[in-house]
Amino acid sequence: MAKVRVFLSFEFDKDEPLHRNFYEQAKKHSCYAIRDYSMNEAYRPDESWLNKARKLICECDIVIVLVGQDTHKAPGVEKEVTIANQKGKPIFQIRPQGKTWGEVRGTGDLIPWKWPKVDEKIGELLN
Repeated sequence: MAKVRVFLSFEFDKDEPLHRNFYEQAKKHSCYAIRDYSMNEAYRPDESWLNKARKLICECDIVIVLVGQDTHKAPGVEKEVTIANQKGKPIFQIRPQGKTWGEVRGTGDLIPWKWPKVDEKIGELLN
């Protein structure tokens, strides 16, 4: 089982339960051993937060944006996506099944949160 370091970008104040659910499901359903390189703290408009985000994104293999209801308006997600693109990290976005929330600009393909599709996209972007 290949190990993959994932930086999961999400709106911390509203989508923390989705974040936890993603990693719980990954343990059961992913063909990858996914390690959490997410920020796990709310966005703060200061250099300390930005430096931590840069460090974690540089250390990860891939960035996945977890699309919640207001993710497309979250300033922390916007900063993380900008950093990921500046660092040339593979990036895509997933949306929970049955939801029609708007996608986040600059994050590549939007796929449904179905593990065969998530694993397929990870494999595609890492090869």
